[in-house]
Amino acid sequence: SYSNFVFVCTGSLGFPLIGQSISLLRALRSNTDYQWYQDRIKKYGPVSKMSVFGSPTVLMAGPASNHFVFSNQDLIFTQTKAINVLIGCSIMTLSGDELKQVRSALQGYLSPEMVTKYVWKMDEEVRRHIDLNWVGHKTIKVAPLAKRLTFNIISSVMFGQGAAPFREALAIDFEKVVRAALSIPVNIPFTKFNKGLSASRRIRKLLRQIAHEREAAFQQGYCSSADDFFTYMLALRSEGKHSLTVEDIVDNAILLLIAGYETSSVLITFLIRQLANEPDILGKITDEQEEIARNKGPNKPLTWNDVSRMKYTWKVAMETLRTVPALLGSFRTATKDIEYRGYHIPKGWQVFSSHLLMKDSAEINTEIAYHFLI
Repeated sequence: SYSNFVFVCTGSLGFPLIGQSISLLRALRSNTDYQWYQDRIKKYGPVSKMSVFGSPTVLMAGPASNHFVFSNQDLIFTQTKAINVLIGCSIMTLSGDELKQVRSALQGYLSPEMVTKYVWKMDEEVRRHIDLNWVGHKTIKVAPLAKRLTFNIISSVMFGQGAAPFREALAIDFEKVVRAALSIPVNIPFTKFNKGLSASRRIRKLLRQIAHEREAAFQQGYCSSADDFFTYMLALRSEGKHSLTVEDIVDNAILLLIAGYETSSVLITFLIRQLANEPDILGKITDEQEEIARNKGPNKPLTWNDVSRMKYTWKVAMETLRTVPALLGSFRTATKDIEYRGYHIPKGWQVFSSHLLMKDSAEINTEIAYHFLI
């Protein structure tokens, strides 16, 4: 019970379960979350208690607080209750040797050596998307198109052509899961969380089917570990490098989808806004891209070497991520009672650090802000 704890930090937990979830979600939808954090910090200070997404939480702001959150061994990485239920047994819920095995497998799959093998798939998806949704259109809505492009690229790389016939239905269900990830975890009919759970079950059923098909094809030698995520994970399992079941692999596939989908689509959206508002930066990026294109033959697919030459484009993307973080923030859970500068953080409570507030630090801005804007 919330009333069993005595707090040093100020703030309010609001109504049980709901807390400040509704007001925060409203701010996120209206793109006023930065002001939401600032108002709360002005009212309660840089460390305050609240309740979001069904969990009592301590909001921490400022460089010192962020260092404490990310370096304290008694604070373990966690996610909202909704995400844990929707995703299942992923790398975020594992521990010990099993965590090490899965982390090593995922790092291998996402390594530059593996990514180089997927560049042509990404290039193919981008060309198809631009021809279909951008060319010949006087105006477009960037955000939804960026989401669809990102989803198509990730699903193509992770699942190969096996998911192509189901991509449209998969995309619709996946959007429901993403919306449910930041919701109050109450399974009542017609709520976002309820719809997300139903969509998650359908996604799991489809991905389980694809995984079993890949498993059979791999055992018969019809595909290799470089073809898609499922085959890669199954190949590692056959070599004794992890012991995940097909169900576990599906759960981690959903996690990768969510992680890549949100961050990439948000980055694309705000990067395009940045280019629209900064003609000088747009001009430099255009020059860089045209130089790369001139060194290639017409209609030749993009290569990893081409991507590695996009130095200025990459800097602009990183600066966009710094000023407009793609993630809500980072949640940690206290494994025991913790004290921070006189503030009491009870065992089992979440600690939340917003990436958006990091840009307020003058010393960090001085060190990190890229000089290409000059």
